[in-house]
Amino acid sequence: MFGRRKSTEPKAMKQDTDSITELVRRSLDVAELKYTYSNATNHFSIVFMGDDLPINVNLVVDDLTIRFVSHLDLKAKPEKYKDVAWELNGINKRLRFGAFYLDPDDGMISFEYSFSYVEANPSTDFILAFMKMFVGTVDEHDGDLKNLAESVSASRNAMYG
Repeated sequence: MFGRRKSTEPKAMKQDTDSITELVRRSLDVAELKYTYSNATNHFSIVFMGDDLPINVNLVVDDLTIRFVSHLDLKAKPEKYKDVAWELNGINKRLRFGAFYLDPDDGMISFEYSFSYVEANPSTDFILAFMKMFVGTVDEHDGDLKNLAESVSASRNAMYG
């Protein structure tokens, strides 16, 4: 069972929060992306323009993960929560990574994924490729979600933590 045999594989380099934060910063700089950074919450915020809506991506680095979070500029009407939740469940079932969520407190829709870097050695190419997939997933589905939910100018606080 787990842990009984000694592994012959070389151990991955242990990463720390500071090195991963610097990796994310370098990745965004290499791609010449405009971003804001909060030292207090150790998170980066980047806005992309999708086909239907702006896509705000937050990358939050903590001691275990890089959390990719996008709060969509969509708010579901309370009477549509059930329909939106079922639609999100259907979308989530088909996704390879991440999930869309409906916040029952305010009706806001978000897309989230956490990548554990503890035993990994991510590169700038990985960060940028993953962010491209993340934004692509949001962009693919936000138009349909916009039609299902009521669109509002949410201006939700980009700080996530």
